[in-house]
Amino acid sequence: MSALHTLDARLYEVLAGSGLSAFERERVVDLCESVVAMTADLPHPGRTARCATHLLVGTDVTGLDPRVRGDIARLCEVAVVRGL
Repeated sequence: MSALHTLDARLYEVLAGSGLSAFERERVVDLCESVVAMTADLPHPGRTARCATHLLVGTDVTGLDPRVRGDIARLCEVAVVRGL
């Protein structure tokens, strides 16, 4: 299983009980993949990925519970730190 696929699987697991539509869940996963790809080579990539995820997902998918958004942001942070 590829590292990106692993991140996707974890994101879908967290989003399963979020009450979001299928389109919104896909949008969150797409945003997370983009954040991970953009921040990998930046200074403090984990922190940057976490903050960017909070901002982008919070702005784009406003119906998402803040705790779930935090869980998703941590998943992206870990993905960047572990080198996806």
